[in-house]
Amino acid sequence: MEEKLDMRSPREAWQELADRRRDYYDGCAAEYGGDHGMLARTGMPGSFWRRGGKVKLHVPAAADIAATGASLLFGAEPRFSIFDQSLGDTEEGSQQRLEAVIAGNGLPRKLREAAECAAASGDVYLKCRYDRERADMPVIDVVRGEDALPEYLLGRLRGIHFFTVFRRERQSGRVWRVYERYAPGCIRTAVFRGTEESLGEEEPAALAALGLADCVKPPVEGLLAAHIPNLKPSRLRPEDGKGRSDFEGLRDLMDSLDEVYTSWMRDIRLAKSRLIVPAEFLRRSPSDLFSENRYTYDFDEDVETLVALDIGGDGAEMKITPSQFDIRAQQHAATYESTLRTILTMAGYSPQSFGLDIEGNAQSGTARRIMERRSLATAAKKQAYWKGPLEAFMTAVMHLDKALYGNGALHGDDSVRVEMREAAGEDIGEMAAAVNLLRSARAASAETAVRLLHPEWSIKQIEEETGRIRDEER
Repeated sequence: MEEKLDMRSPREAWQELADRRRDYYDGCAAEYGGDHGMLARTGMPGSFWRRGGKVKLHVPAAADIAATGASLLFGAEPRFSIFDQSLGDTEEGSQQRLEAVIAGNGLPRKLREAAECAAASGDVYLKCRYDRERADMPVIDVVRGEDALPEYLLGRLRGIHFFTVFRRERQSGRVWRVYERYAPGCIRTAVFRGTEESLGEEEPAALAALGLADCVKPPVEGLLAAHIPNLKPSRLRPEDGKGRSDFEGLRDLMDSLDEVYTSWMRDIRLAKSRLIVPAEFLRRSPSDLFSENRYTYDFDEDVETLVALDIGGDGAEMKITPSQFDIRAQQHAATYESTLRTILTMAGYSPQSFGLDIEGNAQSGTARRIMERRSLATAAKKQAYWKGPLEAFMTAVMHLDKALYGNGALHGDDSVRVEMREAAGEDIGEMAAAVNLLRSARAASAETAVRLLHPEWSIKQIEEETGRIRDEER
């Protein structure tokens, strides 16, 4: 009874999501995608994109921030392992099936995609689908933050509403959506026919035509979906649990960056070298040669620098005048770099992660990590938001795989452990020196040394390598 009273209806979920899309997601999407119409529509009154002007350029700083953030987060693939709660160790029997599910879904690639979406919009979702007749394993999908709404109770995720567009009718403007609510033990599905702005009416006949059931009960207890916030709290909505974008609150600075770059390119266009010449110096159109009072001049695209002026006069005034304005490149470059550096810093990243302030010097791993400390700290904060939801989600996926396909040796209390790794990685020389010191001080075994040097290896690989080292030491 409590679940029914507290659960949002599809229309309530849609309205809340639509309000957030209008107030938040559209502005993030405009900066991320760079659509000029969307930038003008979502800009503040009086801002660069709301003012007049024919030529405006967008610097894709937001897209670069999102892509770089995803690379820092998942540049090194996380390690997944089946953990046996009863034995207190990794369960080797199901590890191969877990790796097969990860490879079959291209999970490392999807995680980088999801991380970029989360950096842009503030959050992202993972959703599991299954069809025993058409697929030999569960299918993992990435869902953008603007297409789903989570439900929390006492700080715990208890359901997610998904809205997926599967058809648009251009002439009528109708939009068909599949609505799904994922909850533990139940997936509810419906089809709605509406417009871009409204959810519309439910269409039970369309649901049957798509071969979908209105309610499916998965053979597992866990939630087959996950909500991952990018970072918390939101600066604009501190009470909002959905997370914040990497470039939240930076719209004014990004508008200024576009204005600086547009002004810079305008200077270049205006400063093109031109020759101001009398009209008689140009070639008249052949059709005007035998006509009076017709002065049409042919324009040669290979001679773009010629500008015709009908100045007349005697021969002394018939001269060619060069014209070229100065390009304020240094002033524009300094303003551009200063604005960009401020944007990157406020987004939580070191300018060095984006190629600034490097000056072409080769550096060791330690020096690089010191220079990129801010970026690595931001990536570490994001990892904390990813680890728990990703472990719970993959645990539910693997139990579903066991229930549907009977693969692996998974037990009821087994879970998936996720080991997040630093994208920059450790310097191999520094790591080897550290391991050598530990071994010399007899503070680490051969097995521990192998684990430190090869965290991505399986238990079997570590045991085999440890055995080879012991054989060589005898």
